[in-house]
Amino acid sequence: MAAVLGMTSCSSGGGGATEPSRSPSVPENAFAAGPTDTWSDAGFKVDPTKLACGGAAQNPTRGITDTSVKVGGLAFLTSPNGSSLAGADVGAKLRFQRADDEGGVNGRKIDFVGVRDDGQDPTRNAQLAKSLVQQDQVFAVAPLMTLNTGYLDTLCKNVVPFFGWTTNTGYCGNLIGFSIIGCGTPSEAVSKQVGTPGIGLLMRNLFKGETGRTLALVGFDTEVSQVSVRNFAKQATLAGYKVVYNKTPIPVSGLTDSTAVVNAITTSDGGKAPDAIVDLTDVATTVKLTQALRASGYKGKLLEPAAYDPRLKAISELDDTNVILSWAPAESTSPAMTRLKADFAKYAPGQLLTVPAMAGYWSADMFVNALQKAGRKLTVDSFLKTLNSGSYTYGVDDALAATKWPLNHVIQNPCTAMVTFTNKQYVETQKLACGSLIRP
Repeated sequence: MAAVLGMTSCSSGGGGATEPSRSPSVPENAFAAGPTDTWSDAGFKVDPTKLACGGAAQNPTRGITDTSVKVGGLAFLTSPNGSSLAGADVGAKLRFQRADDEGGVNGRKIDFVGVRDDGQDPTRNAQLAKSLVQQDQVFAVAPLMTLNTGYLDTLCKNVVPFFGWTTNTGYCGNLIGFSIIGCGTPSEAVSKQVGTPGIGLLMRNLFKGETGRTLALVGFDTEVSQVSVRNFAKQATLAGYKVVYNKTPIPVSGLTDSTAVVNAITTSDGGKAPDAIVDLTDVATTVKLTQALRASGYKGKLLEPAAYDPRLKAISELDDTNVILSWAPAESTSPAMTRLKADFAKYAPGQLLTVPAMAGYWSADMFVNALQKAGRKLTVDSFLKTLNSGSYTYGVDDALAATKWPLNHVIQNPCTAMVTFTNKQYVETQKLACGSLIRP
């Protein structure tokens, strides 16, 4: 994920934050695992009038009839290197299908036109966004899960709300983007004022509360990855850990030879290997890098957001790796996760419970929730007014931590979960929990 720098006025600017007085020290409870619905904002507030895309819709009833509301998705379901967010389309479709089977939302069915695949092509990303708005006339885009932000100019100019997972910078700094975890790529201006506990909370778990350990962060040579690495480094430092490597040398096409990267990481602590490594890449690169690190003799902790997929269980080198998650894993037995698994079994029995599939499901669930809250008398403007009023929150007990709006247009919620891959199975080693936002 990444900061929004140098983008157009219709993109996710970094404004909107005000800065009340703050303590010079980081409260210890920021890194304590707490409830997922009552996390503290640490006094950090957002002025929605300073956020982008705040105009009135030219066609406020776009995509709305008496009996339906039209929605379409945009994601990279394929890509040049084989990694993708395939499954996001299935997760969204089945959640919308359940809503329709239950009678719709406020008397309207979801007219879902499907998820367009941009193939990780920036030009196609922009073209498909225009098609969804100009030809399909969608009320909203859900799910939206791309690496590129070519979509943003069209959605902003036409005031098209979008819902998804923060896989690009477009979810930050505007009033129309709603990520299920909030803005994961805060601007540099926001990052100077507030942070999230994120990796610090997980490091405390891995090292049983001990601080002072060393950490390496590695990612793709992309804007989104560069800002993720920067923000993770800040989180770790605030939690009392020493970041000895935070670079993004890996091309988005993937690794052809991992030797140089592995050597740089495993000697980054004054010639020694760091105590932990966080790999912020995709599934294919994560597997290759993990195999190379294990072959080099690395024995430390590995934290890998991409390594949660049932198809990876046959890869022995992934044993004893830790997976960072933004919501409860499929291994959770909470009522909400039990319902999710039942929905997949009923509507898409062949779909694996991957991160993209669950992200698509929760994105659709958030849209359904927002539509319900907006009421029967629906327009684009009334819908966005409801969501950005200062009272709208969305979360699912013990499954998806709360987001609070408009606050989470500029910062992510301070919440995380973790599973550990052990003996060819995932084990929930930190239940979904939240710290608090941090005013460093």
